[in-house]
Amino acid sequence: SGQEDQSEREIEIMKPRKFRMSERQRQWVRDWWRSLDPKNQDKDALPGELRGQGRADRARLRRCENVEELLSNSAALLFARRLIALGGSSKAFADESQVYEKLAWVAGALAHVKEDPGDERTLAFRLGKALGGERPVMNELRFRSLQAAAPADDFFLQIRRAIQLADGKTDVSRLADDLFAWQLEQGKSALRASSGVKFHWAYDYYLSVGQKADADEPESIKEHLQ
Repeated sequence: SGQEDQSEREIEIMKPRKFRMSERQRQWVRDWWRSLDPKNQDKDALPGELRGQGRADRARLRRCENVEELLSNSAALLFARRLIALGGSSKAFADESQVYEKLAWVAGALAHVKEDPGDERTLAFRLGKALGGERPVMNELRFRSLQAAAPADDFFLQIRRAIQLADGKTDVSRLADDLFAWQLEQGKSALRASSGVKFHWAYDYYLSVGQKADADEPESIKEHLQ
């Protein structure tokens, strides 16, 4: 409809946050996620090391409740090991022990995604999306709680709930990159606020909700990051 077309155009006002992961890494994320539910997939199209994975691996990932369990999960370790190898000389992937933990959390979250639209939209966009409805998928109080979550276990618990609210639909490579970057940004006060995940998620959420006034005033969005 005309209203939806107008809303879609408005969402393009700000350029997406730059990816931390390379295109090869993001392709690995997509292939790894597809291998967890190969219902209509030609397994020959997947990298050889992924052809042995399936729904049982996804189910085990979904049952993991903490990072210790994730770091003992073969699918999560495979996910992280290949991403680190593809990271090359990137500083973001240099501290291998810490990166394994960060990527294990990401793998656990991705296991809850049911559909990848491949549109590079953030999860926050879908949480605020109100096109065709009167209310956002996630209310503002819960969204602010998600943005304020500090410990990784609390944040990822809320992320899993957020994915469920979005009906399990979100771009997996964008989500993986956002979740990895979110962890890298924790405690880094020198980071420019407007380049971080929280700012872009707030922007996408409030613009998607339809609060155009907030979207036009970056300072008002930054207030939601406090």
